[in-house]
This record gives sequence, C-alpha cells and structure tokens, in this order.
Amino acid sequence: MVRHKSGTETAASLRQSAEDDVDLVVFDVQARAPGFYTTRTRTYFVAQDGAVYLVRAPGQPATLQRDDDLPPDCDPSIVADEVLARLGEAADMVGRRGLGLRARPPATRGAA
Repeated sequence: MVRHKSGTETAASLRQSAEDDVDLVVFDVQARAPGFYTTRTRTYFVAQDGAVYLVRAPGQPATLQRDDDLPPDCDPSIVADEVLARLGEAADMVGRRGLGLRARPPATRGAA
C-alpha cells in the first residue's frame, strides 16, 4: 500500500527569510511592424528587432533614443526626411549588432 502525503506537506522547501523575495516587473508590450510612427509632436521608429526609438521630438530635430514602447496615440507613417531614414537604418544596425549580424560596409575606391 502506498501512503500519500497530506496537503500540508510539500516537496519544495519553504522560504527561509524575506531576503529570498524577488521583485518582478513585466511589461506587456504590443508587437509592432517595423517602420516609422508619429504622434502630433514626435516621430518614432520601430526597428526590425522590435526595439522602439524616438527619432524626432520638439527641440530635437534628430535623435536616436531607445524607448520602452510607442505611445498609444501613434499612427504608422511614411517619412520622406533623409536624416530620419538614416536614423532608422542606424537603429536597425544596432539590433543586428546585438545579434551578431553585421552588414558589410560598401567597398570604397582606392582603399588598400
């Protein structure tokens, strides 16, 4: 005959002290398609790896600042500004660098 443990006994050890407590913060971030997003005053870029970057804000015509997520009032947009397009490329390169995937720089003439 097999004897089962009562409900008060557990196989896991009990916590010894409050020092074992761990705080955990979870962000529920919605996946976004890569590209540019705008609000009334700001422009964001979502990189291929899903990272969100602020690329234009009042008083900052060009910046590359990592952000947690897009604001709720963002809409997908098309950006014709070459500076912002280059910042988007830079944001994508940052993500590839972290993955070990590096785009090769174009060959230049006269390079030895």
